[in-house]
Amino acid sequence: MSALDGTGLRGAERMDAAVLLVGHVRGITQQARAAGPAGNPEAQLGAVLGVLMQTHGERFPALTAALASAARSDGQDQAWDFGLQRILDGLAALIDQRTR
Repeated sequence: MSALDGTGLRGAERMDAAVLLVGHVRGITQQARAAGPAGNPEAQLGAVLGVLMQTHGERFPALTAALASAARSDGQDQAWDFGLQRILDGLAALIDQRTR
């Protein structure tokens, strides 16, 4: 909570920010556990979607393109960093708005 001192966020908003961050951590952790020993939920989801897209890919061209792009990233799990950055960006925008 002390990291949010001087941000203009009220007490309830500070708690909400902490809950948001903890929720992201918990969600990614649960996905990694569910993925099993490989521990890479994005790779597991990509594999499942890949099989599905072989049959129905022409109906979902944007998803097909996104999966192809993800495959080129060597299956690197980026959900943790991506989500954390979006959360922090959103909090920074709110803090900036409050401190103007």
